[in-house]
Parts: sequence; C-alpha cells; structure tokens
Amino acid sequence: EGRRGPPSSSAMSDIFGTASMDLKAWSNAVLADWRVLEAAPEALRSDRGLMLGAVAQNGLLLELASPELRADRQVALAALKRDEEAFALVAPGLSSDAAFLQEAVRLNPHIMPKIDENFRADRAFMFQAIKRNWKLLEHASDALKRDRELVMLAARQLYKALQFAPDEVLADRHFMLQVMHLNWKTVEYLPESLRGDAELVLTAVKQEAGAIEYAHPELQEDKAFMVGAIKHNHAVLDHMLADNPLRSNIDFWVGVVMELPAPDGWTLVLKTHGPVELSGDRKVMWAAVCKDWRALEVASDELRRDPGMVEQAIKQCWKAAEMSLAVTVNAMTEAVKQDWRAIERFLQDPYEQEDLLHLVRVSPAVVQAPALRGHRAAILEAVRKEGRALRHATAELQDDRAVVKAACDQTWQALEFASHRLKSDADLVQETFLQSGLALQHASEKLRSDRSMVICAMTRDEAAFQFAADVLHQDTTFWELLVRRCPHNGFKRWQKKGMEASRVA
Repeated sequence: EGRRGPPSSSAMSDIFGTASMDLKAWSNAVLADWRVLEAAPEALRSDRGLMLGAVAQNGLLLELASPELRADRQVALAALKRDEEAFALVAPGLSSDAAFLQEAVRLNPHIMPKIDENFRADRAFMFQAIKRNWKLLEHASDALKRDRELVMLAARQLYKALQFAPDEVLADRHFMLQVMHLNWKTVEYLPESLRGDAELVLTAVKQEAGAIEYAHPELQEDKAFMVGAIKHNHAVLDHMLADNPLRSNIDFWVGVVMELPAPDGWTLVLKTHGPVELSGDRKVMWAAVCKDWRALEVASDELRRDPGMVEQAIKQCWKAAEMSLAVTVNAMTEAVKQDWRAIERFLQDPYEQEDLLHLVRVSPAVVQAPALRGHRAAILEAVRKEGRALRHATAELQDDRAVVKAACDQTWQALEFASHRLKSDADLVQETFLQSGLALQHASEKLRSDRSMVICAMTRDEAAFQFAADVLHQDTTFWELLVRRCPHNGFKRWQKKGMEASRVA
C-alpha cells in the first residue's frame, strides 16, 4: 500500500460512520492509519508534527498538507525520502533550490531524473551528486557524460559507472588506461578498437588472469604478448582457448620457460599446462634444463640419456645424475667434483675400472662409498692423491703395506689410519720422519719407547719429544744419546724431564 493514494471521503465515512470526532480523536486516528487523513478536518493538515509522521509512511500524503507545509524543507524531504513521486507535490520554491535538491537526492537518488534538466547540466551540482553516488552519472546531461573527470569520479566508486559513458569516452585510450588501473573489470567496457591494445589488456591481466578473455583474438594469439602476460600472471594459461594455435607452438612454450623464474616456468609448461609431448622435445627441454636442472626429472627417457642434456643439468647440480638414465664419464667427472656421493650413481651401471680410477683421481673422497672401501685399486689410487683417504679403507686394506706406504708417501698424517701392525713397522714409520718427526705420535707404543726411533724423529722436529713414551724419561742411556745428538736442547729437556723423572724414581 506504500504508493497508493488516500481513500475517498465516502470510504472514510464508512469506516468511522460519523464526523463528530474532535481533533484529538482525529489525530489519533491519523497516526493509526494515514488513510484517515483525507477525511480529517482541514486544521490537521497544517499540523507539522502530524504531517511529518504521515508523509514518513506515504510520501504522496504531501498532497494533503497545507501549502505552508509543502514548502517546509523537513516535511518535503521526509516525503521525498519515502517516495520520489512526491517530488511533483513539493512547493516550487524548493524544487528549484539547489541545496534542497542535493539533500533530497542524497536521501533518495531516484529523484534525480525528475529534477529540472538545468540542474542535471550544472557541473558543480552533478559533481557533488555523483561524488556521493556513482549511479547518478546516468542522469547527467550528455555534455557532462563526456566530462572525463566526472566519469572518473563515478568509476572510482565502481567500474560499472562506465555503462553511462558515451562511446567517445570509452574510446579514449589514456582515460581507459587510468580506469583500468583502478579495476581490471574495466576491460568489459573496452570498445573493439582497444581490445587489441597490449598495454591496456596487460594492465587488466596483471590484476586478474581472466581479463585475457576480453582481448582481441589476434592479441590472444600473439606469442610475445602472451608470454609477457603469463610472466605477470601465471593463471593466464588457465584461460587460453583450447584451439589457440599457440598451444602447438614450440617457440611459445620455450618463451614461457625462459621468461618465467624457475621452477615456475618449466613446471607450468611440462607438468600442468603444456602438451605431454613437450617432455620429449629437445628444444623445450634444453631451455628448461638450462634454466633449472630439476626439469630433467620430467624429460622423456630418451632425453634423460642424452649426454649433452645430462651434462648441462649436472653442471648445475650433481644430483641431476640421480635423475639420469645414462651418465658419461665426463658428466660424472663434473658430478664428483661437486660431491663425492655422485659416485653412487656411477656404480649402479657396469663400468670400466679405468673410468672408476679416473673419478677417484678427480675426487679421492669417492672411496667413502661402501662399495669402494674394500676396492684395493680404488683405495690405492685415492691415497696416492690424498693420503688421509686411508681412513675410509677397510681394516684389511689399512693393514696392506703397499696401500699404507702409498698413503704415507703422500702425507705422514696417513700413518694415523694404518693398522697396529704397520704402526710398529720401524722401516715404514721411519720413512715418515723424512716428512715430519711429528709422525712419531702415530707410531705404536713399542716404537715410541725405542731410543733410536725417538731420537731419529727429534732430529727432524724436536717437538716430536712430546710423543715419546714416558718410560724413556727415566732411561739414562736415552738421555746420554739425546744430549750427544742435540747438546743444547737435549740438555734442556733432560733438566726438565730427565732430572724430574730421576727424583721421582
């Protein structure tokens, strides 16, 4: 009943059956049912409070108000807030008052089309109205709809304001680019002439991948543009049409791999969006592996055996060897240089011993592999390069004199890892003294208790004395021999250790 007019007087008479009611009774009746107002005494129509309550229920009741109240701003606004049709009932003085109209439009935007066109052509008036409600752009004059600032004012609130802009505004590239930065959905209003504009579409795509669907077909099939779009928003691939010719374009997929950071690029191409046959395409896989060695895992079996492909991956990380189905010696050489554990992959396949020894020479640490700890040729080659590699050998090889001698020839420190039997080998131990008398520390207790052996070590490095067995500190003969061989320092050491030992004895 909100928009129905008041009932007729005869109807009111039927309802109340009498006209003998006093003003208070009439007032209560009106408050209970606004339809009573038409049959009410004239005096009530001038009652401001009563009329405010009445028009708040039905704006059209403004017609029954006294002329003074129809010119009352508060009463008129209350009526217009309830029903825009009441605008025809507002006193002329108010309907031409700009301030009143602004407030009325704020309360009820549907009033705008009923306002005099002079106001709707007034830029200042419409600026204030649109500032509050973007939808009011619809009712601006044609000239104001061409005003870029006013359209932008509306579009900043919601991009849908563009539906009220004329074609010439929508065809303004600079203007549309500005709006596009505000909301990607602006792309919906791009005219055909701008749907092929790369910058405009890319601005939208950066915000939402689905915007690519509004691009001109030629732009969607442009390799460089699409690669750039995917670079900014990977989800663009989800919106590529099934019949887009780029889907069968190898250079397009290579471009995606190269332009996107790893692993995003090759993962999108080889795992989720590209044709399955790409894993066997050497050009695509080469681009992927050059970018990220991990891409080798999705390559076809043929390419995982490809020497160049495998070597390229291994140059980046030795673990690529574990993904390969065949590894050349050259590639494995690079792998073991990075990490000795790569030798485990080499040992999985049949191999030539010379190739193994080559790899040992490159990285002696490979003999840490369980399969090589007891491999005599490998251990021998390793200790020749790095004597301390003897520590990785089995107990049997640590007791092999030829192996231990080769290790000690490389460094006296290897004696630490020799068997107890060989640590008691006087000839072997004495040879290590030619490098450093400090090798005495790794000799057996027996040799460290031997006068001539200790003195021999001290002639190479007097600091070797600290490794002599304690029993020699009380050996007078030892001190006599030492003082003869090293008169000055020998006597000093006797004063410090020999005399002290004698007193203790």
